[in-house]
Amino acid sequence: MSHDPLFVVTSVIYAVVGSIMTTLLFGRSLSRKGMARTMWAVLPGIIGGATIWTSHFISLLGLETGDEQFFFLFISLGALLMSILLSSLGFIIAASGGGNRSVEVGGAILGIAFAANHVISIFALNVAVVHSFNPAKLALAAGLSVLCGSLVTNSQVRYRAHYGKFYAAAAMSVGILSVHYVGIGGLLISDGTPAWMSDFGIPDRYLFAMVVFFGTMTLAIGGVVSMIDRQSRLDRVNALEFLAFHDPLTDLPNRAFLEDRLRSMNGSSTKMALVSFDLNRFKNINDVHGYQAGDHVLKTISERLKAVLGPDELLCRIGSDEFVGLKDNLRSREDATEFAVRIREAVVGEVEWEGYRLSVGSSLGVACVPEDGIAPDDLLIKADLAMYRSKRGGSGSPAFYNVALDEPNRAKSLISIEMRYAIEDGQFELCYQRQNRIIDSRLTGYEVLLRWHHPERGYIGPDVFIPIAEREGYINEIGEWVLRRACMEAAAWTNPMKIAVNVAARQLVGEALPGIVRGALENSGLPASRLEIEITESGIISDYDHALRIVGELKALGVSIAMDDFGTGYSSLSTLQSFPFDKIKIDKAFVRDITHNPQSAEIVRSTVLLGRNLNIDVLAEGVETREQLEFLRSIGCGQAQGFYFGKPIPSDNFAYEGIPENVVSFPTSGITAEPSGSSAQEA
Repeated sequence: MSHDPLFVVTSVIYAVVGSIMTTLLFGRSLSRKGMARTMWAVLPGIIGGATIWTSHFISLLGLETGDEQFFFLFISLGALLMSILLSSLGFIIAASGGGNRSVEVGGAILGIAFAANHVISIFALNVAVVHSFNPAKLALAAGLSVLCGSLVTNSQVRYRAHYGKFYAAAAMSVGILSVHYVGIGGLLISDGTPAWMSDFGIPDRYLFAMVVFFGTMTLAIGGVVSMIDRQSRLDRVNALEFLAFHDPLTDLPNRAFLEDRLRSMNGSSTKMALVSFDLNRFKNINDVHGYQAGDHVLKTISERLKAVLGPDELLCRIGSDEFVGLKDNLRSREDATEFAVRIREAVVGEVEWEGYRLSVGSSLGVACVPEDGIAPDDLLIKADLAMYRSKRGGSGSPAFYNVALDEPNRAKSLISIEMRYAIEDGQFELCYQRQNRIIDSRLTGYEVLLRWHHPERGYIGPDVFIPIAEREGYINEIGEWVLRRACMEAAAWTNPMKIAVNVAARQLVGEALPGIVRGALENSGLPASRLEIEITESGIISDYDHALRIVGELKALGVSIAMDDFGTGYSSLSTLQSFPFDKIKIDKAFVRDITHNPQSAEIVRSTVLLGRNLNIDVLAEGVETREQLEFLRSIGCGQAQGFYFGKPIPSDNFAYEGIPENVVSFPTSGITAEPSGSSAQEA
């Protein structure tokens, strides 16, 4: 039994194109979750069912039986409906589970759709003249269709690689075509067409045009749906990419975009300038007018900045009020300066907000490539360092990165970061500086000093890290650790010497200090009479009444109180009168010059006299020479401490008797040499 070659080619084209479209849509359904996956699986069922029916019907139309052929329309439409229903069911079941047999079951149902369409469509072809089917060939055709259907779903669900969809399309095409061309070989058709058939059938020439139109429209619909889905996915991806690389408030590129841009330019020979800047007084606007006003300022300034950007220039918002400008193809340093000035002029203009005129300032720092480096992170840091220097200068002029001026600040920033790990990792150590009675040089106690033993940098001087700790807020935690550790170590000494622990100004601000001191004494077992708390007038003057109450609570615990660094602060007589001080410590700055500076000598003499009249002990800090000691003895000063009596002693050198054995001076490597008694050494 032969076929018209034109019809054969047409049916193959529809089978291949429709299979590709069907498997493509089925693959799209597998990327969905839950109910969305089930609903999407119906779409390849519709397109696939229509493809099966269209390809098979065109093949039947091309069948050459020797007589004019007629088809019963309602039976043909039944074959179409059955193909769509079975295909949809097969794809839904296959998509429902990727780890069990539902994949193959769904594929088998798809294969049954191939075979069922063939059988039903045969009955639509001149029903009365179809004599019989060859069971063997029909069974072979059905078996091939089930096998191909299983391959379609299996290759897409279980093997999600890129080539899986091509295997699936090929298997579906073979399944559609084989069920017809294998099964039709077992079909026996009698000669002649009964006359009554012509009254109920549709001539094949009309059917061919209808089927081709239907098949083309179906594939077109599938193609349009596929393109719409693909475009919507691209739109979502683009939207997500925009959100990932842009600031939602200003629509400016963000830090991730900037870093990606800098990395992509790394290694190129192009010169460029990186301008880092923020908005001065921006926090005040938020505090006074609210965040809506702040957002309005940011959006307005961003629009101004966009307007002044030229070719090869980019602007990014990388933080709350932090921005970075990038100028590519830089020709000279003057170009970078002009770019930075243009940015600042756009920023500093007034912004109208609900009848108010809001204005912000700006400080700008510039780093250039390749002069200042090429690594993105390093460039951002260097531009920030230059910006902070510009901010400190207050001139408003852009500051270019300068290694000599900016690296010390970078080192301090690094120290502030590493200080947190120093606390957690136990890198801080205590040492003790002798306090002696001047009249006979007898040891009266020790002042507790703090050292930082960094695992890579060695010993970092307290004059470096104490100011940073105070600025960054670590001083409270460090001060508490020093107090507790010092009490614990001193309590283990069999020779009960007194220890003096310095308290920073910020430790006096809150309510916690008396409780911390009480806890340190109770946990260590150290008698309160062996602990002296040293405070400075800078810690008193910020809140006089509060400090007076805290000191009163400390005195109630039984500890003694010393005024540290007397003479360098306000040093008012009212403070000495109001606060229950047990000791005055004269600052080393005056002691250093007492042998050759009459003014310093007179200040020290007056302080000693004042202490004697107020019945307060006086201790001189920073004693380094015998001449200084003799002068202090001559004026009646009671106690002294300093390098003259020895350098600070690490706690490891104590034999827990209060008197150190095998005394070794504390390492000075990495420490700025300075006389003892400096508050920079104390914590």
